[in-house]
Amino acid sequence: METVEEAISSAVEAIQRGDLGQGRSTLSWVVREDPNNRLAWVWLAACVEEDEARDECYRRASHVKV
Repeated sequence: METVEEAISSAVEAIQRGDLGQGRSTLSWVVREDPNNRLAWVWLAACVEEDEARDECYRRASHVKV
């Protein structure tokens, strides 16, 4: 099984090659496993189509305490 970090890396690669569905699916898993992962929320915002969903991802990222 992948670690959260490996999953994010895999998702970013998928997004960069244009496979937004795979990126979204992987990042959805990541934020379920680690809801305080700011990087995952920001990348997830990059691959959702709806404005409301994108805004929610950015909102979640901005509320993560570092």
